[in-house]
Amino acid sequence: MAGSIVFVGVAPHPPLLVPEVGGSRIARVRDSQRALTDFSRRLVESNPETVVLISPHSPLDANAFTARATRKLKGDFAEFYAPGVRLEFANDLELLAELERQCAEAGLKMHTLEGEHDLDHGALVPLYYLRDAGWAGTIVVLGFSFQSIEIHVAFGEAIRQAAARLNRRIAVVASGDLSHRLIVGGPYEFEPTAHVFDEQVVSAITRGDARGVLEVDPGLRTRAGECGYRSIVVAIGAAGSSLRDHQVLSYEGPFGVGYMVAVLYDANQSS
Repeated sequence: MAGSIVFVGVAPHPPLLVPEVGGSRIARVRDSQRALTDFSRRLVESNPETVVLISPHSPLDANAFTARATRKLKGDFAEFYAPGVRLEFANDLELLAELERQCAEAGLKMHTLEGEHDLDHGALVPLYYLRDAGWAGTIVVLGFSFQSIEIHVAFGEAIRQAAARLNRRIAVVASGDLSHRLIVGGPYEFEPTAHVFDEQVVSAITRGDARGVLEVDPGLRTRAGECGYRSIVVAIGAAGSSLRDHQVLSYEGPFGVGYMVAVLYDANQSS
């Protein structure tokens, strides 16, 4: 399948999922660890040429999508007391330039970041698992904006158009956690309706209902304190709003933050 999106999925990004960071705590997110391992294997087996990753913790611009533009993209987990865990990948600058052209044609605002910007944990955690699964190819790391949901869908469509224009096989990973307010005593203030947001997103993806994700109540999203919703919306746009191979591989929230691993599209599973 030349020149197409070959895999689209959603991955959480708590640093504790990295064994060198999480230590004994990783036992409490074993389902997510197993799911991310399976997710990464499937992505690599879809044989992409480039992985495009959308991270909520990339440098963000409220009115434009962003991308790192250096030849090498690298980072480590020093912030989380594991400086020895370092990752480095080549940046697909040709794809990035084509994505900028597609955005310009569609009237979407996108700009590249000046200077060095180390990869954030939103990118590093999924990439850690991809590296372990054998990924050593090029990547592109993007940041979303605070514009409308419709514009984020259109940005995902621009990623798909860039793949087609370059005749390049691309995998898209939406990095993001769901609610951050699931339990009393968690990292953020408890919100009694937060679980509803997670349940709606998980249920919609389980059903393959892209519209069900896109139409989640904005007020509920705000109360839940999510960080990954817009990444997921971009991924839905890249998948063509057709979640043909939808599968939630895991969902759990033992520390008060919802972690979902899901596949939206896998070319190897499609007929």
